Amino acid sequence: MARLQTLELPEGAEDNRPPFILDEDLPEPWRVVPSPIDQERAATLDEAADLQAGIRHPSSWNLIENADTGRRLMLRMGASEAGVEITGMYVPGPNAIGIGEVRKFPLAAIETAVRTRSARAATVVEAALAAGSDADEGPLGRPDGPDDTRFYGRLALRYLRVAGRSHRPATDLARKEGVTPRTVQRWISRARELGLLLPGRRGRAT
Repeated sequence: MARLQTLELPEGAEDNRPPFILDEDLPEPWRVVPSPIDQERAATLDEAADLQAGIRHPSSWNLIENADTGRRLMLRMGASEAGVEITGMYVPGPNAIGIGEVRKFPLAAIETAVRTRSARAATVVEAALAAGSDADEGPLGRPDGPDDTRFYGRLALRYLRVAGRSHRPATDLARKEGVTPRTVQRWISRARELGLLLPGRRGRAT
């Protein structure tokens, strides 16, 4: 459970390292704004909030803003066995904040979006490692067996590339590789079982 405290943000240099939260993770009208927190001094904020969540590094402080109301939140993101999660929150003053407003903060949606994006990135890395350096060379061919991770890694990377521009990635990939859509769908299912693609979601290519 995130700890909540209202306080003035300390002065510091903007953090230029990649944040855990991106604009694509936020529902409207929230947006990411440059954080005034120097990550090297972030321990001061942890101490102020008595944050001892047991979350291993890396962690980061991310500043987001409601474009309609101007309300800003400073969210502490950390990594646990479950993935990236919100482990702390500050509400910069000086304006008062009511419990009704707190309940409207989209914390669960943000955490889910960041976790999904991070998991997707991890599966791409796994697929790339399995596929090898020649992932894009020649036709896909067919797997040597259900545990042919090199084949399924190459499949996963090609599928994700097609899915980025197509509403029917399995059909389009099947056409490109000269096999049936059902065959590609069967291969995709196996790639998911091997952890080279995220579990599927109805109506969405992942």
